[in-house]
This record gives sequence, C-alpha cells and structure tokens, in this order.
Amino acid sequence: MLSLSEEDIRQRATSQSWARGLKYFRQGHVVRALWRGDVFTAWVQGSEYEPYRVTVTFTPEGAIASAHCTCPYDRGGDCKHIVAALLYLVHHGEEIERRPPLQNLLEGLSREQMVQILLELARDFPDEVAELVEDAAQAAQARPSPEAEPGNVPASELARLRSRIKRDLRAAAQNFYGAYYEGWDFEEEVSEVLRPALDWVDELLESGRLREVLTVLEAATEAWIEACDDLGYTFRDVISDFVADEPNMERLGQQWARALLRADLSPEARKAWAKKLKAWSKTMPGGEALKIAVTAAEQGWDYPPLVAAMQGHITAKGAWAGEAPYFADDLARIRLEILERQGRVQEYLNLAQAEGQYHLYVRKLVQLGKYDLAFRKSLELLTHPEDILDVARAFWERGQTEQALVLGEHGLGLESLWPGHEAQLAQWVRDRAEEAGRLDLARQAAWKALAASVSVANYRRLARLYGDAWPQHREKALDIVEEEGDTIAVDILLREGEYRRAMRLVEKEHWWESTSLVKVIHAVKEKEPEWAFAQC
Repeated sequence: MLSLSEEDIRQRATSQSWARGLKYFRQGHVVRALWRGDVFTAWVQGSEYEPYRVTVTFTPEGAIASAHCTCPYDRGGDCKHIVAALLYLVHHGEEIERRPPLQNLLEGLSREQMVQILLELARDFPDEVAELVEDAAQAAQARPSPEAEPGNVPASELARLRSRIKRDLRAAAQNFYGAYYEGWDFEEEVSEVLRPALDWVDELLESGRLREVLTVLEAATEAWIEACDDLGYTFRDVISDFVADEPNMERLGQQWARALLRADLSPEARKAWAKKLKAWSKTMPGGEALKIAVTAAEQGWDYPPLVAAMQGHITAKGAWAGEAPYFADDLARIRLEILERQGRVQEYLNLAQAEGQYHLYVRKLVQLGKYDLAFRKSLELLTHPEDILDVARAFWERGQTEQALVLGEHGLGLESLWPGHEAQLAQWVRDRAEEAGRLDLARQAAWKALAASVSVANYRRLARLYGDAWPQHREKALDIVEEEGDTIAVDILLREGEYRRAMRLVEKEHWWESTSLVKVIHAVKEKEPEWAFAQC
C-alpha cells in the first residue's frame, strides 16, 4: 500500500520542477511504467529523442526510499520527470504493468545460462552492454580487498575512469547541434559525464584517503580536457562560456580545493599543484570552476589575512587582502568544514564571523551550549528562513524550547527567494508551538504555512487549530487557496463544497489538464448542468 499523494510529491520538488512535472504528466509525457518488486520504473519523454528513465524505490511501508532520473538535473529536490512519473503512479496505479524482481528471474539459472544471456545481449547491443560488462569486469578485478592498506589507485581503475569520461562525453556530444540551436540544457548534460568520478572522490574523501583523491581528480580532469580536444574546437568554443556554472563543474573545483586543503602538502607541492591548476583553468572548457582550487593551493593555511582572521582579528575584508573573489563563500565553507573535522573550535568561530558565515557560526555556538550568545547573534545576524529553521531546530533538540520558538517566530517575518523555505519554517513553528501549548503562535504560523504552500494538509491543520471558531476564518483561508490557482486548490475547494469558486478557477486557468476539469464537472453536473455541458 503506497502512502503517496500529490501533496507528498509537491513537497519533494521545487515550485518550478513541480509545475513543469505537472505539465509533463498532463501532456502524456509518461510513455511507459512498470513495477518490478518494490521498484517503480517509468519512462518520461523529455528534450532528448530517447525518454529519460525514472527509478523509484519504496520501503515496505509504502514510502519513497529513493528516486533517481537519468536526466542531468542536480539543483535540489526531484526533477520534473520524477514529478511526472510519481503523478502517473498516483493517478494510474492500477493500470501499471507488474513484473517479478530480476533476482527471482536469475536464481534458477546456471552459470552457463547467465554467461550465454550476457553474450547474447552484448551481441545485440554492442555499444551499450559490451562496454558496461567490460568496465564492470575490470573494476571487479582491480578493486582492492577491504583489508588492503590505502595507497595508490590501481592503473586499471584510472584507465577505466578515463575511458568512461571520454565515452560519455562522446555520447553527450551527439546531441550537440540540436541541443545548442534548439535551446536545450546541453551544458548540464555535458558536465554530467564527470559525476561518476566526483562520486568516487566523495567516497575517498570520506574515508580520508587523500593521496588517492588527488590522483583521481588529476585523472578525471585530464580525461575531460582530452575528451573535449577530441571533439574539436567548435565543440570546445561553444561550451567553454557556459559549462563552468554547471553544478558538476563547480563541484570539481570545490573537490580540488577540499583535497588540497586537507592534504599535508609541502610548500613546493602546493606550488606545483597551483601552477598545473592555473594552466588548466585558462585553457580547458569550464576552467573558470578551477579558480577556487588555484586559490586554495596558493594560500594553503598560512595566507596572512586568513591566519589573522582565524586568530580573531576580524576586519571588513574578512580573510582577504583585497576584494574577495566570487567563490569566497564556497572556499570559506570548505575551510570551516575542515576546521570542524580537526576540532579547531575557536578558529572555526573566528573564521565563520570574519567570512560572514553567520548561520554556521551560531549553529556552532548552540552545539557548544552557549545558548544566550547564540540566541542574540541569531536575531542580529540571520536573515534567511532556512537558516533560522536550522538553528531553531538545534535549540529545540537541546531543550531550549522558548528560545527556539522566539527565533522561529522571528523567522516568520523573513522572506526567501524560494517559498518552500518559508513553508518549511512555518510548518515547523506551527507544530512545535502547538506542542508547547502556544496556540496563538501556532495559528500565526499556520496562516504563513498555507500562504507559502497551499496544500490539503496545511488547510486542514489551520482549520483544526481554530476548532469551533473556524467559520469566522474560513473565507480568508479560501481566498488564499483560490489565489493559488492550481490542481490542489481545486481539490480543496471541491472538498469544501465551494463549487462556484472551483468553476471560476478552471474557467480562468485555461491550461488546466482534463482530469482537474473533469473533477469539477462531476461535482457540479447535477446543480449546474448547462455549465458542465459547455465545458465538455
């Protein structure tokens, strides 16, 4: 039994991805779907000739465990293809084909039969299956045992990494002309070829294998440069101006910076890395993203303004001798991450203040139990709802209930570029205030939550908080719902018996999908037959 609703789907995505995914679902972009065990797979037609594949795994209780799409989206929340697929699951669940898990299919096969299946697949699909099997086999043979001492990365694994980057970039480049001239997000797709290498680097960083991190980063960067060169100057020139801002290119530069700052390098080694990175940054497509790494290599930890800032000598320039570069915030967060890992608390607090990382500064104060100072600094320095929410949660978890609620109430008056952050803060304050018996604050936050995110759950919670007094406030809430003007607003209006409002809404919004219109037609056909026939 799935515990999934439209509101659940909406909360998993940004407002833009939700709107686009809803449109994809309405327009029939979900071309196929099937269940295999506890895994739901759907194929969603996007900007490419081949549909994107969405894979969603569910827990035994029916909740979403993970959701992945083959598109290059990497900007927070579910992409529009996942949204469309999940909406299809909610509305057409009974129609979806069911197949047994692959494990069940393979359990009864002998080794010879499985080898034969692989060979036949490789024969019929040589470009896809043969290379995948080859890569997997090489990785299995080259992978060190868990007991092996950390050391140099095997040459075979580096060769496989280089080969994969070049192969994936060639595949992405096949869409180059159509994507560029038709306005597709080609740069995002191109930078996606670096993701496997970056994920590998994350694993190595987490386990502290810093010598291997630098080796893998060097191999991936060189493979990227060689792959771009192989595709010719036209390809290089077109993507050079755009690809540096893509998430995976920025991630590459940040991982380089993180690795260089965590490694115990001599001044000579740092200088050598800085020289190499600077040369790459000037010539390779997306090289702008490496400037943060060049700076990390050049400064290390003994850059005089940085040393002064960590010692508590805080000036308007922060940790910089001149004007701070555009990547200063990212570099500051990387340094703070390392200082925290090393337990250098006072240097962490000083640098966070100097570089304007006030959210991290006050959160660390809360962790240290300096509640009064953290509270004062939060009210003074924090300006974003998402930062307020994180710090308020930290107060609440440590039993500082009153300070958490006061801080949350303060955050209700702040605005965010993404209404989802305002909604998350408002919902948290609403629930915690009700739990603490602060009914007035709970109601105030409930209004904010509904305005920031119109949903059945937020509407019902607001009504419940008013109890017998709800009729006096119902019209104001319905005005907010109608103003939102989407499919969830229609559902709420119909649930409330506000048929005239629902009719007015679907008449005004010409882009409504047929299912939303049909809901209203069925609800009003007895009382408003002429209107219903006219809509049909």
